[in-house]
Amino acid sequence: LFLGGMIRSAMLGQSRFRETSRLKYEAREFAAEMERNSRRDPLTNLLNRYGLEQAIARLGLSDGPFVAMLIDLDGFKSVNDTYGHTIGDDLLVKVARRIEAHAPAGATIARIGGDEFVLLFSACRSRQAAGELASAIIAAIANPDPELNSVRVGASVGIYQSEKPRLTEMLLKADFALYAAKRGGRNEYCLFDAGLDAALERKNRIERDLRGAIENGALCSWFQPLVRLDTNAVVGFEALLRWHHDVHGAIAPPEIVTAARETGLLSLLTETVFLNCCAMIGELVRDGRRDVRVAMNLSPRELEAGNVDDMILTGLKARNVPAAMLEIEITEEAPVDRDRVDEKVGRLADAGISIVLDDFGTGFSTLVSLKDRRIRKIKIDKDFVRDLAKSVEDQAVVEAVIGLGRTLGIEVMAEGVETDADRMILRSLGCMIGQGYLFSAALPMPDALAFDVAGAEVIFEPLRNPRSGNAA
Repeated sequence: LFLGGMIRSAMLGQSRFRETSRLKYEAREFAAEMERNSRRDPLTNLLNRYGLEQAIARLGLSDGPFVAMLIDLDGFKSVNDTYGHTIGDDLLVKVARRIEAHAPAGATIARIGGDEFVLLFSACRSRQAAGELASAIIAAIANPDPELNSVRVGASVGIYQSEKPRLTEMLLKADFALYAAKRGGRNEYCLFDAGLDAALERKNRIERDLRGAIENGALCSWFQPLVRLDTNAVVGFEALLRWHHDVHGAIAPPEIVTAARETGLLSLLTETVFLNCCAMIGELVRDGRRDVRVAMNLSPRELEAGNVDDMILTGLKARNVPAAMLEIEITEEAPVDRDRVDEKVGRLADAGISIVLDDFGTGFSTLVSLKDRRIRKIKIDKDFVRDLAKSVEDQAVVEAVIGLGRTLGIEVMAEGVETDADRMILRSLGCMIGQGYLFSAALPMPDALAFDVAGAEVIFEPLRNPRSGNAA
């Protein structure tokens, strides 16, 4: 019995040892599988960003130079919106396979965002030049797939070549090239070159210096007059950003706004412009000119994202500034959460602030916005005014907009008035308020307050830019 007990005990010990060994093996396999999965995109089975970082860390300098391609799909959001996420996911898998089919031997491929892919390879191992390969990938992605209802998307590609495999630098510069390609018309590729390098250095320098410029007053608002076309009376001003950079000279307002958005300074910039407008209104009140309005620009994205409405309403009350003397020009630059934006616009309008639809004719859903009774004025975009004397088509558009405004009880203004012929045509069509270089460029506050159309000598600013009218 004793011997039998020892045998059973030994056998039980061996069984427990085998079970323990099996559990340890399975745990190691599970951990290894988890580690592999942590490096993979579950949808396409390509590397994810972490996997890409791991792959680049294993590359040696002897493998260089390296080419990084950042591939971004054009029109993918509309595929999800139109056909649903299942078709969208299937399309992403197809795109991944097409990139793999064109990738050079030994290339590293990753999906690092919703519709963003990275192709990294050694230049010396590719039989195609980078531009030629990018064109082939763009063409392959653009080819519709019958299995997916012949859904079409495009692709833009940014390319950067580096001697050293540094992921952050490569993606940053490839991304800069990518957006240069998108500006060129999409379905294009762009190589990061010396010109883009200088542009990137400029962008980085402007972003670094922006906060200091706001805080020390180097960045300020100038004011461009709005004038009645029949009497030449000044009826308002629009606040426009001005910044003369120590290195790069005059910086256009859209560039300032973009830099502020990317550095998280947009709220500070908007507040600065608002305070400048309050100061201008205060001077007008002291001069007894309460019938003159001062306008600032706001984008729907600013209204959607922050508490700019609270800042404005609190600021007006704290400074005892008449709300009726402030106008807010809103450009419908992109689709937004309309309910949230409408709520904030409603608060501002209810306080007595005039809401102006800016750049009319160039934004999104502008005709829908005209039904909003809180819209007091619309401003015809300069693109329809600049060649008014030469274009019958532009005259027809302007006349139609003025007619719409008259029917809906909305005042119509025109920006970009540069010739007396423009003024005469606008007057004949029924537009009575204009803004542009025919009257004056934007002026520093003291000069704007003293401005008189009759005695003005029009000076064209060096900054002049077709899109320079938009400010925070």
